[in-house]
Amino acid sequence: MTDISKLKIATYKTNRHWDFGNKILYDLCRINFRHDQDDIILTKVLFIGRIYAAAIERRKNKSKSNIINDNFYISKVAPTFRNSNLDKHLAGLKGKKLTVDIIPQVLQVHNDLMKTLFKITELEKRSFCSKYLHFHLPDLFFIYDSRALTALRDFTSRVPKDLHDILQLKNVDSEYAKFFCKSFDIKNKIEFEHKTKITPRQLDNLLIETANGKK
Repeated sequence: MTDISKLKIATYKTNRHWDFGNKILYDLCRINFRHDQDDIILTKVLFIGRIYAAAIERRKNKSKSNIINDNFYISKVAPTFRNSNLDKHLAGLKGKKLTVDIIPQVLQVHNDLMKTLFKITELEKRSFCSKYLHFHLPDLFFIYDSRALTALRDFTSRVPKDLHDILQLKNVDSEYAKFFCKSFDIKNKIEFEHKTKITPRQLDNLLIETANGKK
């Protein structure tokens, strides 16, 4: 296991290569927070999905649907987001800080979006949902993907006992819940060891750099 006390946390506070591009996505979602206009929905979904290698047009029965990608976004994706409960859920979390008490609500929002998108893709869009929600509420959602998941194993092998109850909750995705609880635990340990706050984005910087170092 990596010794958290020996990490050079300052090096993960920023990423000079990607901060500018990420800021564009953060600003896009902050200024256009809601999902009531199709053009805005499509822009956010396309930009985040394709830039972060989690494009939503990847679906189980794409060959059988006879719907090309552009039409899929217009006829399926936009109305699905517009008619969902996402804005209600996001409004319920906006302005809240990431604490143990809020984790169930965060995980349930992620799971609800996963279920919503499953209806039009027949796939679990776990990674896309984490990334999409992160850009709308960057202080609450950890970014899930295969690289971050692999790197996280260098820091912890299990969910801490005080968070086990969260894994038993209904209406949460167990895979993301485990990843989230481990990330939350590591974030708290880093902040305790280094006496400094880090954001989910900064933790992602650490995990991705760790994963890149394994290549």
